[in-house]
Amino acid sequence: MVNVKDNASSRETCRKLIEAAGEVFAERGLHAATLQEITDRAGTNKAAVNYHFHDKFELYAAVVRHALSCGSMAHLIEDMEGPPEDRLRALINRIITDIFDPALPPWRGTIIGHELAQPTAALEAVMTDLIEPHNRCQLAIVREILGPRASQQLVSQMTMSIVAQCLFYLQGKEILRRLFPEATLDASGVDKIAAHIADFSLAALRAARRQLNSSRRTR
Repeated sequence: MVNVKDNASSRETCRKLIEAAGEVFAERGLHAATLQEITDRAGTNKAAVNYHFHDKFELYAAVVRHALSCGSMAHLIEDMEGPPEDRLRALINRIITDIFDPALPPWRGTIIGHELAQPTAALEAVMTDLIEPHNRCQLAIVREILGPRASQQLVSQMTMSIVAQCLFYLQGKEILRRLFPEATLDASGVDKIAAHIADFSLAALRAARRQLNSSRRTR
């Protein structure tokens, strides 16, 4: 028997609902947004929401999953190879590329920002299969660069600092444009932004490793 939820028309309806819901949730937030606004913008009806997602909260969860899974970061773990320094550069470049990719939904950054600031059950639902694998990959790269003498706390702090530099471009692009009007903050500046973050981060990691090795020799 054909799964009617899996035909082309049904998939297109889902796509329209997720796109429209992403826009409305980004503009109004989860609780203020209404299904009527979403279905009007999607050109569908509430029955379509009930059929595909059951309710507004499940639709929001689908929007969060889409925001976190689209882009090159979705394939991060499968094809990362080479020395840890090269993998860190590739990781940072992918994150920054996704942030400035004009082909990705413009509401994506706002939705992710909302979830980072005030996590909902939707974020919990994608932790295991989307967020945690990426985090393990990042921690492993930083651990390799710092070496075996680094504590888990130092590895975590360094990883958080690297990720925070990238996320600032996701959440603070408009602030950055006002503070640094001379900076190139669009897709054309991706490589320079990524290279700067990578150079800055690698310098800190190498300095930390030298300090760890020096401390051991002086004992």
